[in-house]
Amino acid sequence: MLNISLTPAQEAAIQTAIDALRANLPFGINLTRQERTELPNIQDERYSFVNKVITNYAPANPALVSGFAGTLAEATTDFNLYNQLESFIEQLRGILEMYTDTQQVGGTEAYTFSREFYGSAQRAAQNNVPGSDAIVDDLGQLFEQSPPPPPLTPPPPPPPTP
Repeated sequence: MLNISLTPAQEAAIQTAIDALRANLPFGINLTRQERTELPNIQDERYSFVNKVITNYAPANPALVSGFAGTLAEATTDFNLYNQLESFIEQLRGILEMYTDTQQVGGTEAYTFSREFYGSAQRAAQNNVPGSDAIVDDLGQLFEQSPPPPPLTPPPPPPPTP
């Protein structure tokens, strides 16, 4: 069992770090879901293309820079920002994964305990233990509203249709 909580000092330190991350990117952009899918993206498969244009071809061929999509200086600045943020994003993804996984384990353990307690209260109610009916009635409403937990293994694929 995890059985750990953050101290108030740890919570404050984490919040201070998050606030510092936000403060150090005051020009940060928040795209809509649609914008995220519509805007072209460098990612791994286009990185070499962009790198070669900005570092090799555009500086060596200034007459081919149309200015329609900005200047070489602006593109170089944008590409530098992309590269600067990339290493931070990779580190933050790892940290976010660790926080999310830790939260999931904490939630799983609390939910497992709660389900076991509810089952114990149900067994107690069957044996007329005083107060257990009220617990079962109250928790039963909440338990019924909860979506069922996902299966531990995915269901088998449907059989092929002839």
